Amino acid sequence: MIKDIPNSSEYQNVGIECLLQAYDNICNVDNALSPETPRDKIWNYNQIVLRTSLVLIHQGIEGLLKSEICKKSPLLLIDRKRSDWKTLPNSGDESFSDFNTIGGDDLLKTFYACVNLKEIHDDFPTHYEDIRIKRNKIVHGLGTENLTPEYVLKLILNSFTYLLGKDSFWDSVLNKFYEHPGFEHDDSHVEWQDSNQYMRIEYLNVFLGKGELKKHFSVNITAREYLCPFCIEKAEEITEEGILRPDSKWAFLNPNQPNSTDMSCIICRTDFGVIREDCIKEDCKGNVKYLLEDEDLGDEEIWVCLTCWNEETKK
Repeated sequence: MIKDIPNSSEYQNVGIECLLQAYDNICNVDNALSPETPRDKIWNYNQIVLRTSLVLIHQGIEGLLKSEICKKSPLLLIDRKRSDWKTLPNSGDESFSDFNTIGGDDLLKTFYACVNLKEIHDDFPTHYEDIRIKRNKIVHGLGTENLTPEYVLKLILNSFTYLLGKDSFWDSVLNKFYEHPGFEHDDSHVEWQDSNQYMRIEYLNVFLGKGELKKHFSVNITAREYLCPFCIEKAEEITEEGILRPDSKWAFLNPNQPNSTDMSCIICRTDFGVIREDCIKEDCKGNVKYLLEDEDLGDEEIWVCLTCWNEETKK
């Protein structure tokens, strides 16, 4: 009997973890940059980080492929002649982990035999082959080609989107973050990161641009952007100069139409309603407002413009 047979979610979790670790590896280097040393020289020095990340991407993709195959049967992954399986009566037991599993071209062909072709991006085979070749060169000591962080970040995003669909990258980033044990212990560093999630997207926007990022979100992020009241509430700080609020705009009308009153923030994944009304601030052309909730206001209402954050009190 074959024991300890894995399920689809186990392989998917491993695949996602590998891709997220590759992403974190790159972010950690960029977050430690100093203004004195040029970024390109830092990345020439840290080529091993990019190569390790590419190997992780390959591992992550294989995990996601195996996850889909497992939905049909995990036994399809076993790379051993059936005559050598210990499955007959009195033949003893063997753990699934003792078997070699298929990889490379066999894994890809088995994957495509188990999925609906329409659900997989047309560019995925080329994407996978490019990564597989580079990974093999790296692990066999032939990876002398210089990689760039932008190139590897694109590989990570494409791997998520090609196999798990749009929004899967950012959903996975947030899901992983909110599993952090620091939330159970009032960890101030984790709480600070929580209030500044928008910095992660700003980082990707700086180095990849919205033209690249829009491929990986279901919301049209190249449309007119707005402030998110929920992200603002988390991130605003009281200073000696007054209240300091981030000006990062990652909320979008959904759908993006002139009369739309529904908005989605891709940072905090919150959907909320707005009204379409011109801002009263003289130099603002915004026409989207949100009602701030405050029980102490009584009959008064505060509507905030999501273009400039001008607050207007109404009775």
